[in-house]
Amino acid sequence: MAIKTYFSSFLHSTRLKTTLWYSLVFLLLELSIGMSIYFFLYSRLNNQLNLSLSKQASAIITYFSESKPEFDTFEPDSLYAAPEDLVWDIIYEAVALNPRNTYIQISYNDKIIYKSDNLKHIELECNTKPSKEVQIIHFVNPALSQQEIRAATVNFEKYNIIVAFPVSNIADTLNYLISLYIYLFPIFLIISVLGGAIISSKALSRIDSIIHKTDEITAQNLDQKIEGENINDEYGRLTQTMNKMINRIRNSFEYLNRFSIAASHELRTPLTILRGEIEVALKSPKTPEEYQCILESNYEETLRLIRVVDNIFYISKLDRDLLTFQMQEVSLNSFLQKVIDSVSILGKDKNITFVSEFDADINIRLDSYQMRQALYNLYDNAIKYGYPEKPIITRTE
Repeated sequence: MAIKTYFSSFLHSTRLKTTLWYSLVFLLLELSIGMSIYFFLYSRLNNQLNLSLSKQASAIITYFSESKPEFDTFEPDSLYAAPEDLVWDIIYEAVALNPRNTYIQISYNDKIIYKSDNLKHIELECNTKPSKEVQIIHFVNPALSQQEIRAATVNFEKYNIIVAFPVSNIADTLNYLISLYIYLFPIFLIISVLGGAIISSKALSRIDSIIHKTDEITAQNLDQKIEGENINDEYGRLTQTMNKMINRIRNSFEYLNRFSIAASHELRTPLTILRGEIEVALKSPKTPEEYQCILESNYEETLRLIRVVDNIFYISKLDRDLLTFQMQEVSLNSFLQKVIDSVSILGKDKNITFVSEFDADINIRLDSYQMRQALYNLYDNAIKYGYPEKPIITRTE
């Protein structure tokens, strides 16, 4: 079960996804490079072949132009037993110095006067329009090659010159390149997977460190921080954000602790008084007047408990954004006076009076209930902690 869980977690892990993406990008890059090299070599080799054939055909034309042989009146002698010997002597440099074993055929007045040795008894036939410019053509001759044959042809005066070469060498070179990439593909695949695994492991090691440190932080050690927030990168910003979150959680815990202590303190006093008075009432019989006095005191403490609970509930709603406001327009002076009249009775025990010093009356928008509760708390604290027989002044300006 543990192995299955680990395997499932690994399949959905960012580390595996990063490795696969890196491998895919690496292989696509290799494929793009391979295709670029293939098409570059294809174009380069074809252009070089065309240029080589054209140069050789042009060189033959040049040699014939310089020597100007007369094949119409050719007579065998001690030097040239046949026209083919004379042609070979003229074009020797153009043939011997060319690295390619090209097929060369030269016709004079539509009569073949020279064929290179590699043609043997084969005759080249190229259906082209007569032109003094070198033309590059393609044709197929199974007797010479199974591959396509590239040829440079030119018509010069009474001469027709054909210089040809099969493209098999180009095809062999490109096929060798493809075979090489097929053999190298498993190596590229292994390199891409290993590289992706190493890179993802290095990149996500800090995430593992953050996760491990976060697991160690509990409510008892919220003062700890995750290291690395000073590094200016994505992980540093993540660490900084998480440390801020931990700090907010710590502040919330501290607030809850203070709130709990304050609430406990507020609740303990009336509850202690209630308990003591009830114990006194139960220990010995009392007169009706004494029971009446105890019940009145209990009633006051009960009201005090209700106020404390209401305040706690109010604060809870305020903290959770559950408090809604019913806004309405009221007269400020009239509203304040009503609140003062309601709380004035609370100051009689300490002979505290309420004095109103109102300026010109204005209308304001407020939630009368929420504002009245806030003012009640202010006046209650003023009475509770104020000096006896000192007036509480309410002033508007």
